[in-house]
Amino acid sequence: MRSDKLGYNAPIEVYDQKYYRYADPDYSITELPLTADDFKLITKAVKMLGKTEGKPELQQMGRVLARVKKRLTAILNYG
Repeated sequence: MRSDKLGYNAPIEVYDQKYYRYADPDYSITELPLTADDFKLITKAVKMLGKTEGKPELQQMGRVLARVKKRLTAILNYG
């Protein structure tokens, strides 16, 4: 989470050699804005996930994908 590999680059610090906290008390990963590229990618994923609905051969995977679609849609509506 400290690196930018996942897009967080969080200001995390270690104290007392065993605890972690944000160096900036106002920082929150839940408050990171979506970039335009993130928005496009999530929108594309939601559309693709919609194409798997109602296909019997994807029943088990479809349940998981439906949850992913629901979550991604919620992220789009939040951002």
